[in-house]
Amino acid sequence: MIYIACGSIIMVVGLLWLISPPKRPRPFYSYYSYLAQVNKASFKFAQHKASYYFIIFGLIQLVLGIGIHLLKWDRYFLLWLLTFYLFIIFPIMATEKSLKSFLQKRHELPADYVDPDKVKKERTKGFRDRK
Repeated sequence: MIYIACGSIIMVVGLLWLISPPKRPRPFYSYYSYLAQVNKASFKFAQHKASYYFIIFGLIQLVLGIGIHLLKWDRYFLLWLLTFYLFIIFPIMATEKSLKSFLQKRHELPADYVDPDKVKKERTKGFRDRK
């Protein structure tokens, strides 16, 4: 049931963004990220892509939820509870990847952008930064 509920909510958010896209960046009603706020073109692109990705992944999660319910696999609730959040993360990852390639093609990727996959973590002693 958690897949059905979460998939429905994600799909409704995607449909709302598709039918009535936000006009400007807002934390509550728009796809709100650093790359989406670079310029107006990136914001519009992000809203368009995010709405489609939310609809697609919401529909996939909804279909999986219905399949789980029809196969009577509801008793494995802990497994579904531990995996449902992945379908919240996937559309965000796909949107950010599309947005990054969109900005790279237009040569508008911010100079201070750090690719999350290339962040190197070093262990430091204490709380201060390494010099």
